[in-house]
Amino acid sequence: MHGPDASNLLERLDALTQAALLQGFHQRQLVEGELLGSPNGERDSVFIVRSGRIRVFLAFEDKEYTLTFLEAGGIYSTHSQAYVQAVRPSEVLMGDTAQTMATLRSLPSAVPAIIRVLGATLDNCMRIIEDLAFRDVEGRLARFLDGMLARRGRPHQGSLRLELDLNTEDIAQLLGTTRQTVSSLLNRMAREGILSRAGNGIFDIHDAERLRARSQ
Repeated sequence: MHGPDASNLLERLDALTQAALLQGFHQRQLVEGELLGSPNGERDSVFIVRSGRIRVFLAFEDKEYTLTFLEAGGIYSTHSQAYVQAVRPSEVLMGDTAQTMATLRSLPSAVPAIIRVLGATLDNCMRIIEDLAFRDVEGRLARFLDGMLARRGRPHQGSLRLELDLNTEDIAQLLGTTRQTVSSLLNRMAREGILSRAGNGIFDIHDAERLRARSQ
């Protein structure tokens, strides 16, 4: 049984602390594709995702590099020199950065939870950067699946079921490759008996040890 999600701030705060922290925040609805922040943007805000999915990425000429996807409970800012974009209809809570910092000075109980959530986001970013630098696409895919299996996998009919809520395009963006390449590699792993697809974004991992070996 899994505990609170390390990347979900709202799960880590009790009701009173959450209410105090969110004073001054306002709700905003985002449509798919809408930019919430960009390297040259003037907005200086902190936001918490309530629902949907937000992509944080860098763009250079014709290439994009996804740093992370933020989901419910994720916290980030609009002034990180990265693009911040809704990849599906999303709802966020927006707060002024200076006001949020002032609130935290009088609400120290919220700081450890925020640090843990930001730490989880930073860890994910560092894994992606390391993978882009030192692993081929197959190694990146295997490492991604192995890491998600550790977080979300559950026993299912003699295998381990992994439900990602990510489509092939989302995974490709995270790995810095194409949808076709990811699909081809998943099909190869299926032929080799490492995994099988049980639905869109749902995998049954039959040989976790071989998957982990591929990630090395």
